[in-house]
Amino acid sequence: MNFINQFFLLNDDKNAHESIPNWRISALRIILSSGMLLCLAIAFDTFNSALQLNYLWIIALTIGFTSVLFLLLLASKRFYHLCAYILLVALVLASLAINLSLPDLGLAKIGSMLMFVCPSIALMLLGHRVATCFALLNIVPFYMILHDIDLSQYTDIDKQLPDASWYITGVVFLFFNICVPLAVARTIVAAKRLNKATLSSNAYLKSKNELYRTFFAESTIPKIIVDDLGKITDANQQAIDLLKLPKPLKSETLLLSSVMPNIKTCNAGKQEQILHFNNTYQRVVHQQLTDANFCVYEFHDCSAEQSIKGNLAAMEQENRRLRYRDTQTQLPNRDWFELQCDRLIAKYRKGFYVVVAQSANNDYLNIKFGNHNSQAITKTAFKRLRNNIEGPLLCAHIGPGKIAFILGSLNETDLYSALPKIKHTLDEDYNLLGIKSSQSFLFGIAHCPEHGDASCKVVAHAIEALKLANTNDVFSLYDQTNSQSFLEKYEISMLLDEALQQGELTVYYQPKVTASGQCIGLEALARWHSPILGTVSPAVFIPIAEEYRMISRLTDLVIQKVCSQINQWTQQGLNCVPVAINISLIDFTQTDFMSKLVKYLADFTVSPKQIELELTETSLEANQAHSLMLMKTLQAWGFTISVDDFGVGYSNIARLADYPINKLKLDRSLISQVTSSARQQSLVKAIHNMCEELDIKCVSEGVETAEQVSIMADMGCKEFQGFYFSKPMTPEQFFAHVSKKGLKFEHQDSLIKA
Repeated sequence: MNFINQFFLLNDDKNAHESIPNWRISALRIILSSGMLLCLAIAFDTFNSALQLNYLWIIALTIGFTSVLFLLLLASKRFYHLCAYILLVALVLASLAINLSLPDLGLAKIGSMLMFVCPSIALMLLGHRVATCFALLNIVPFYMILHDIDLSQYTDIDKQLPDASWYITGVVFLFFNICVPLAVARTIVAAKRLNKATLSSNAYLKSKNELYRTFFAESTIPKIIVDDLGKITDANQQAIDLLKLPKPLKSETLLLSSVMPNIKTCNAGKQEQILHFNNTYQRVVHQQLTDANFCVYEFHDCSAEQSIKGNLAAMEQENRRLRYRDTQTQLPNRDWFELQCDRLIAKYRKGFYVVVAQSANNDYLNIKFGNHNSQAITKTAFKRLRNNIEGPLLCAHIGPGKIAFILGSLNETDLYSALPKIKHTLDEDYNLLGIKSSQSFLFGIAHCPEHGDASCKVVAHAIEALKLANTNDVFSLYDQTNSQSFLEKYEISMLLDEALQQGELTVYYQPKVTASGQCIGLEALARWHSPILGTVSPAVFIPIAEEYRMISRLTDLVIQKVCSQINQWTQQGLNCVPVAINISLIDFTQTDFMSKLVKYLADFTVSPKQIELELTETSLEANQAHSLMLMKTLQAWGFTISVDDFGVGYSNIARLADYPINKLKLDRSLISQVTSSARQQSLVKAIHNMCEELDIKCVSEGVETAEQVSIMADMGCKEFQGFYFSKPMTPEQFFAHVSKKGLKFEHQDSLIKA
């Protein structure tokens, strides 16, 4: 069935021939195939009779016409018109052959009627002109039939087949009733399909017309249609009002360029541009129509948008100006400084030094006076540098308390000759809140291009060098080795930060005992065993925690673990002694320190009398009023207050008389020399006597020999701490010792490993 459909081209969806519709080729093939079968049937049926009667001309005619129709059928698609003409000629010849070969005039007249179908076939296959020609040609057989003209006399044929009447009548009958009707039926089917497609197209065009009305004529957006010559062919009412177009439109003379001279011509694809006309801004969107030489232009009012853009541009200009100013000090900032450095790098081939200066006690100033007030020193320092005629080229405030400047055309010798003068200028007294304040500035130095070929690198290296500056070495030149040490310290800080988040640090406990070894207290000491670094000494990670502002989190972790441990020991039946916890300067100055401390005690049901807080002298001096008030509050709650590491640096017992201190821990540096220096013994004894007068208990820290214990006991010291009695122990080791020997720590017990 599929073969028949394909061969006879019964589908009209897609033409098999470029210029000829399927239904015409299909009708031709139907006529040819049905006529060929008819001729073939006659050839088979007459073959024996004709052969017996020696009518060879009949065999030749039937086989000849069958062959011709078969060849036409094969060539019907490729040579359609030729095959159609030959078919019509073959019908004429067939009619003529019947008249020439039949002596029976009645049958010859029937054969002549075969030509009468030619106009119908010609009309179907070739059109009305060819059909008209064949209609005129049919006058000949019509005339012959009316006048009984016999053509057989010209062939001298006087005999015919016995059943000739059946064949002639049957051929005409079947051709008129089967061959031609089938072709006509195919034509009618094609006509119905065409009519259906036409109706569908009309419906489609109607919907398109509705779309046209909706999206063009009745659209609220101004739209125009322009042809490929730039002429406006159509416009909706909104576009006419906007562009002030004439009514009616005269597309012959109305060019788009005459209405809008600055508009772009329409190219392939969708484009847009913004134009200003008639006191408005219009976004013009234009797009080439598919398979058409027309372009549609849409106009969208974007006046408000352009106004906003203008305001934003002005704001951006202002932000660009503010970008290079520090918001608090209004001084040139780091972005501005690095931009100027980049310009110098591009033009200044001799190289230059970038110097970053900062007050040595910048953190102290921020804590004591607040960040806003301490910035007054930064502003004053900036003005001093700018007013120094022989000073730096550029100055900027690049970070909290940090001032950067450039020194050019200097060798290293001249650099270290110029920097002391600048330091002297910066170190002069400052007036802060009506109080004279002396400062000592530190300097970090980096050279361009030796220490970096980009401004950001040079400035960063100068800041790194500044972090390594101190009171003994105020001018720190960037060094790769020192920088590596700084990076290592930074990496340790990152690991410490993670360790604090994970609660990775542990707490060891070192006993505080009497001269006889009776434990009367413990000191909580943080220990860190990193999975990456291994065991890290407190002397390493505690200064890093203070420098990178993690000391408060470390203190919180220690307090939490101590309170949890006290609770656990209490539940295990251990009679707990007070536990001392070290408190840093940053901890003591935090406003929420007291609330957090009380919360931890409440969480684990720990009494304040079980906690001793060990402070440093600097924590007391940072903010005397705040320190005094906080210490009184802590003592009122029941906490014991002690001062740790007394004797390190500049210490004054008289200053401590102003504070409600319970204990004073003498540093190991004092204790270590009492056995070898009479002068040191006298100093320690004097400190102890003053503490007795002030009702402050003295604690000897770091005792390692029996002689040290004996001398300090003779002076009246009643509390000791050191390796002589015990090293720091884990909670499990301490519990095991107490379970076995009680709270007694004699010299031999100091062999317990930490």
